[in-house]
Amino acid sequence: DTTNGCDTTNGCMSTGPHYNPVGKEHGAPEDEVRHAGDLGNITVGEDGTASFTITDKQIPLTGSQSIIGRAVVVHADPDDLGKGGHELSKSTGNAGGRIACGIIG
Repeated sequence: DTTNGCDTTNGCMSTGPHYNPVGKEHGAPEDEVRHAGDLGNITVGEDGTASFTITDKQIPLTGSQSIIGRAVVVHADPDDLGKGGHELSKSTGNAGGRIACGIIG
């Protein structure tokens, strides 16, 4: 997920909530209604590595809503994409704790 901030002074916990400049509910990358920062799940191999490419129409690289300089966060559990029925489904996808993060740029 892409988050609102780029602050990593307290590790991944200080990066902020999902990037959501237009105030929509959490969803899947292919959903029209979703946070702009909802990028879906990645698959990690047995060796602990992951490689992926993201192509998305809601996350610009330029302009006032650019994601350059924002954080990307990897969560411990699969994201239910807003469809899990858990109290956190519509805000975080009930994806568990933050285990890794970095700054886009």
